[in-house]
Amino acid sequence: MAEEKRYGADLIVESLTNHGIDYVFGIPGAKIDRVFESLEHPKSEKSPQLIVARHEQNAAFMAAGIGRLTGKPGVVLTTSGPGASNLATGLVTATAEGDPVLALSGQVKRADLLRSSHQSMRNADLFAPITKYAAEVQDPDNVSEIIANAYQAAESGKQGASFVSIPQDVTDSPVNSEPIKPLVAPKLGPASPSDMTYLAHAIKEASLPVLLLGMRASSSDVTAEIRELLSVTELPVVETFQGAGIISHRQIDNFFGRVGLFRNQPGDMLLQHSDLVIAIGYDPVEYEPRNWNADGKARIIVIDDVPAEIDHNFQPETELIGDISQTLDILVPLLRGYQVAPGSKRYLEDLQAKLQDSD
Repeated sequence: MAEEKRYGADLIVESLTNHGIDYVFGIPGAKIDRVFESLEHPKSEKSPQLIVARHEQNAAFMAAGIGRLTGKPGVVLTTSGPGASNLATGLVTATAEGDPVLALSGQVKRADLLRSSHQSMRNADLFAPITKYAAEVQDPDNVSEIIANAYQAAESGKQGASFVSIPQDVTDSPVNSEPIKPLVAPKLGPASPSDMTYLAHAIKEASLPVLLLGMRASSSDVTAEIRELLSVTELPVVETFQGAGIISHRQIDNFFGRVGLFRNQPGDMLLQHSDLVIAIGYDPVEYEPRNWNADGKARIIVIDDVPAEIDHNFQPETELIGDISQTLDILVPLLRGYQVAPGSKRYLEDLQAKLQDSD
């Protein structure tokens, strides 16, 4: 019995399946229809579920939502021309806000790439400035390699969007290659032990240290370690809006609200009053440092898995770079039993009262 032919579109779906993708959001069109057909009639029970949106921008935001919730790239699939260009707002937002997204878009046939034909444009060049990775497939048997690299770029470091342009004849051509095996994201170790000892000492010596929790502190493993740290210390905490939900209601005594653009919330007041800000998983895109450190004089120590973005208002004294949850796990015993300095407790009590009054 002759072996069933496989096409570029099949290899795309097999690649997404191998990477554990559960959903693909998008809108069909002539240049990418074969991939939609492969998704609609899957050969594997593990193939992603196709969800058709009403607009490509919405599909990109839906994929970004999956990325933010799971930490794994959400996938959006569109056709060529305006189908691709309509992704721009969703992808630039995903890259700016650290949401992993893998965008796949149709393209004219390879023979028409350099001609002024219908919906022919330089897709990869268009998206290169607003994504972490942008490429166009030139050989059907390489499509799985490019998807694997795009997936890895979206998922690693500061997460964001990747874009892959796929000419129509790539999806329609027979292929012989197998899909790239599932990727396992590399795991960082904890930060330097000497840096952790330094941080523990700095916290104990400060009059009023405060934890500023950001977007990269909201994963389940980091959240668990932060809650463990707060269960054995009196460290006060504020959140950015993308760090919302990290603090358990059982630890409400440690919580002093969220920070905001008007700088009039208890959390903003606490940052202004603190003599040591420990920024955990914080990204300037969430709440610009000039809003809470206008004079640039705040003493800041960073705990993160990517290096800080430095400016005049955000100049960390020390950066603890490594897996955030592992770093916090080692910090817990170093800080166990920590209590806020007596002179700062009254101030925190007054702030708590203001926070309760604002609810």
